[in-house]
Amino acid sequence: MSEVKIVGRGVDTLVMNVSYADAAFQPIKQELAEDLQEELETLQKEAREVEEQIPTRWAFQGIALYMQPKGSRGPWRWVLRSSLLSVAISRGRLNRVIAQVRLSSEYLWSCETVAQAIVTTSLFLHQLFGKHLWFQLSSVDLCADIIGWDVAQCDWQGGFVSRAVGENVRPADLSDGPCVAHRRWKEIATLDFGKHTSPISCCIYHKTAEIRQQSPTKIWFYDLWKRKGWNGIDAVWRVEFRMTREFLHAVKLESVFELPERLPLLWQYCAGQPGGAADGLPDGWLRYVVPVEDSNRSRWPVHPAWAIVQQAFSSEVDGLGQLVRKRIREKNIERGLASVVGYLSTLSAWVGGELAADDVDISEVLHWLYGAGGKYLKKREMDFSKLVQKKAKLYRSDDERDAS
Repeated sequence: MSEVKIVGRGVDTLVMNVSYADAAFQPIKQELAEDLQEELETLQKEAREVEEQIPTRWAFQGIALYMQPKGSRGPWRWVLRSSLLSVAISRGRLNRVIAQVRLSSEYLWSCETVAQAIVTTSLFLHQLFGKHLWFQLSSVDLCADIIGWDVAQCDWQGGFVSRAVGENVRPADLSDGPCVAHRRWKEIATLDFGKHTSPISCCIYHKTAEIRQQSPTKIWFYDLWKRKGWNGIDAVWRVEFRMTREFLHAVKLESVFELPERLPLLWQYCAGQPGGAADGLPDGWLRYVVPVEDSNRSRWPVHPAWAIVQQAFSSEVDGLGQLVRKRIREKNIERGLASVVGYLSTLSAWVGGELAADDVDISEVLHWLYGAGGKYLKKREMDFSKLVQKKAKLYRSDDERDAS
C-alpha cells in the first residue's frame, strides 16, 4: 500500500431551517409576512404561465435567484434557486419553519471557511425575510478525500465495524450487514453504511471516477487535491458521513452557527479519535479494522489507512475561493464549444451545397449563420442581446463578468 494521504476535507452539503425569532433571537411560530407571500405568489404564477423559471429581484453573491414554476414536497409552496443555493419557502402555518435553505457543494467549497458560508447566507436571508431570524442546522455532510488506499480491494465484508448493527455483527453478503457494495465495471465503486434517511450514515466512493463519469464540472476538486500532493493520476476515494436533524438534535447541535467549532468533534464521533478513546480502545461510529486473535471485534485495532482518515479534521478546513467558479466556467465553456461545433457541422450537412463541400471552413458556416440566425430572431421577435443577459444573470456573477 502506498502512502495514504488526505488531499481534501470539508463540508460538502449543508441544509438549514429558517424560523422567525423574538427579540432574544429564540425561534417562534409566525406566519410568513403577507406582502412577501403575495410577491412570491405573483412570481410563481408568472413562472407557471411561461412554463419555466423566471428571475426575481433577489440575488445571492451576484447571481440571481429564479422562481420555479412548482413548489417542492411537503409544506414548501415556493422554491427560489440559483447555482449557489436553493430556498424552499412555506407560509409558516403548520410549524415554525418558514424556509429550508440548501447550500450547493460549489458554494461551500468556494468559501475559505464554512463559517464564511454560513454568515454570508444568513445576511442574505435577513434581507429576504427580516432581521429577527433563527437558523437551525437541518443536515450536514462531512467528507475526506484520500489517496493511497484502494478501497475496491479492501475487506469490505469483514473489515468494517459499525455501531449501526452492533459491534459483533459480521456481514455475510451484500445485503446482510452494515455495508452494501455497489459495483461498476466489475469493480467496487461505492460502499454504503446505513440508509440515507438514517440519523447518521456513511458512503465511501470512488470520487475521481464519479467526476469523470457523472460530474465533469467538478474538476475544480483537482486543484484542491494537487495542493495537497495529488499527482493527477492516482484514484481519490471519498469518505462521507451524512448527519440528519435527528442525529444533530441528539448531540445537541441546534444553531447552524455552532457548526464550525464542532466539526472536529463531529468527525471524531463518526470516524473515531486518533489513538482511540480515553481508555485506549478504538471508538467511532464506523471504523476499518485489522483482524486479530480477539473474538470481540470492537477491540480490533484501527487499520493504518483509517487512522489517517480519523485525522482529516485535525487542522483548519480550507476552501478554494473563486477558483471553484473559474474552473466551472472553464468546463462549461469547453462543453458549450463542443456543442456549438457539433450543431454547426450538422447544420452544414443539412444545408448542403458549399457548406457541405470537402474544403468547407468554419468561417463560411459562421457567415451563413449570421444571416440565417438574424432572420430567425427577427421572425421570432427575439433580441439576441436580451437572451445573453438573461443567461448571464443565471450562470454568472458580476465579479465573474468583470474577471472575464
